[in-house]
Amino acid sequence: GVVTSDDEDGLYKFVEGLKKEGKIRHIGFSTHGSAEVIMRMINSEKFEYVNIHKHFFGDYHAAGTPDTMGGQGNAACVKRALELDMGVFQISPFDKGGKLYRPSATVAAAIGPELSPIAFAALHSWKTQKIHTASVGFARPSDLDEVIEAARLYGDEKSDELLKAAEGKLNEIAIDKLGKDWFEKGLLNVPSCYNSSTDGQSLGQMLWLHNCLTAYGMYEFSSDRYRMLEGTKWTKGKSFEENVKKNFNAGNPGRSYDASVDITEALKDHFDPELARVKIAECHELLTKGKKYTEEEKADKGWKQAYNLTTWEEFPGEAISVSNVLLNRMGLKDVGPNKKAAKEAMKMRNSVRNFSSLDSGDS
Repeated sequence: GVVTSDDEDGLYKFVEGLKKEGKIRHIGFSTHGSAEVIMRMINSEKFEYVNIHKHFFGDYHAAGTPDTMGGQGNAACVKRALELDMGVFQISPFDKGGKLYRPSATVAAAIGPELSPIAFAALHSWKTQKIHTASVGFARPSDLDEVIEAARLYGDEKSDELLKAAEGKLNEIAIDKLGKDWFEKGLLNVPSCYNSSTDGQSLGQMLWLHNCLTAYGMYEFSSDRYRMLEGTKWTKGKSFEENVKKNFNAGNPGRSYDASVDITEALKDHFDPELARVKIAECHELLTKGKKYTEEEKADKGWKQAYNLTTWEEFPGEAISVSNVLLNRMGLKDVGPNKKAAKEAMKMRNSVRNFSSLDSGDS
């Protein structure tokens, strides 16, 4: 591939040169790619660490994509990286790993009451997947409470029992809701969006989101992820290759369901192509951005939210966030707010620091 090429003017040779000069110590990669691409990068043995999505509830863009080992998702990629003694850093375990700060009632009930969904996700990452580092996003000090609790539990023998019980209960729910055959094989043998038979559709991701919705009632999470796919443009009349090159975002590859595309070839190796076809269409029907549900309708469908830990907004009523301010300061254009908002963001940070100091007893 382009990244791993040994061409003298290539990207890898450039960063390798920086390492030889002592300007950097390690070379790694971060990815939202399909499992097969990630596995190829890992097996190149050119990298010392990987930033990757590997979560209990599914592996974001790698979910439902072939891992070259007969499975799907990033489990085999993480295993292989660990075999090669690579550092493994988990991207967004509490947001892209299931929006666990606003969990569904089904998820919270299955995991609780002695573990929170966030603590569960952290322990699953460290203990079951053997991942070294999990990233944590926070807007205020208390957002770290559940992760700190997970770290405290890590060395407690009781945590193994709690973790296994929660994993077992969640798997039981999925088998009951999806059926054993679908639970075991539903995401296998589905090509990634980079395969021309899909015409750019993220079929595996749609099947994964349908699973999350059906088994665990994760409506908000599933709709957020599907609407990202809906944001990918696709021009009829242009070739598959032209569309991929022009319209695929490396951080969000693939597009949403297109009923006009024949996906027979794409699903030919699936154990139940017709059922997969139905679920893909249903995913679009249930999650498309034009579809609205009342809270009563969500509850009737089993999509009720347990609670919401985002107890305050950075800018109530405004489409501005502190993260956008930070992105703007990093030089990423067209994402940041105005000077007034930047000033407000600084005031907010100072307020958080002041309250934190008061809580800790500092003067």
